[in-house]
Amino acid sequence: MSKVKFNFREAYERIDAIKARLKEMAEGLEKDKARSELTEAEKGEKKALYREMDILEMKIKANTESIVVMKREDAEEANRQMRECISQNKRFELKISRAVASDFGGNTSGYLNPDASTNPGPVTMGDIVEPLYGNLILSAIGSPLLTGLKGNYQWPVVEAFEATINDEGAKLGDTKIPLSKLIAKPERIGVAVPITREALNETADLLQTVATQYMPVAVAALMNKIMFSKTKVSNATNLVGPFVNLKAANKMEYTGEVPTYKELLNLKGLVLGSGIMPEGLCYVMTETEKALLEGSPKWEGSNQAIVDDNGKIAGVPVFCSPYVAEGDVQFGSFKYAPQGIFGEMTIIVDPYTLARKNSIDFVINLDYALTVLRQEAFAQLSKHAG
Repeated sequence: MSKVKFNFREAYERIDAIKARLKEMAEGLEKDKARSELTEAEKGEKKALYREMDILEMKIKANTESIVVMKREDAEEANRQMRECISQNKRFELKISRAVASDFGGNTSGYLNPDASTNPGPVTMGDIVEPLYGNLILSAIGSPLLTGLKGNYQWPVVEAFEATINDEGAKLGDTKIPLSKLIAKPERIGVAVPITREALNETADLLQTVATQYMPVAVAALMNKIMFSKTKVSNATNLVGPFVNLKAANKMEYTGEVPTYKELLNLKGLVLGSGIMPEGLCYVMTETEKALLEGSPKWEGSNQAIVDDNGKIAGVPVFCSPYVAEGDVQFGSFKYAPQGIFGEMTIIVDPYTLARKNSIDFVINLDYALTVLRQEAFAQLSKHAG
């Protein structure tokens, strides 16, 4: 007796129908002010719907083919398998190896060295992380991106700024950091990148292109959004950036067209005045704001711009991000907001969700952690609304 082929399309359509029904039930409860909860019948239906959706999602995962690439020689075969799956509308999972070659400029803990001249095999975390690194604040401040982290990982203590001698010896590190904050709390994030079938057909080295060009840009965009947004990113629990809960004392305003050189230095002084280590410092703003400051003199009559030819303000680098509000300037010691990637990465190739648009979703999944060790290490300068 032949095995019945699992129908991904029907499964996805049923999941969409379940979500639509759950939304309908939620909106009905919200509109009916006389009710405080679902009816008994609706509760039973809701339980059954969630059960059905869980079963469908497990079946989708169980029927998803896996393509594993561990060596450079595997790339050609992986490309062939990927194209075959795409042409046959098969959903599959691409496992990303964390193997580190002996000549790779990282180490067994997964640190990325941006100055490394060589990389691991074609589909390892290093291939995604290296271009990813270049789009993160870490590249501006010269800090590594921690990858391949495992278990109950404890962030490294920010470099010692004071040594307190007592009977037991010297205590090194920032003593104002609560020990509870040193433990990383990763969350699973997924980033979907739609790629048209035409683009895929024109790409010779499909595997390398997806892993090194499409995916890192999408992951960096989400990581930067979490880091620089002033509001919590949807569905995040522990992934809260340093500017969400910024202290009122660390919010400053300016009234001119652009902030003055003195106001920008005051922003720096506000952070350093709280005993923060002067390492990992960076100004963050939009490209537009940076351009305006590149054309603004440090003071009246000066022939030097606020942002110099090296892209710095008073020796501190400037990083640009579209996730900073226009007119805002953020500042911080970003070593106090360590971020890292835990475990392995996987890429799910989904030919169903965007089938009507003749596109295929490449969804990268990874466990990511961001922790703000000291909130006073960050400050913001905003244009006065009046």
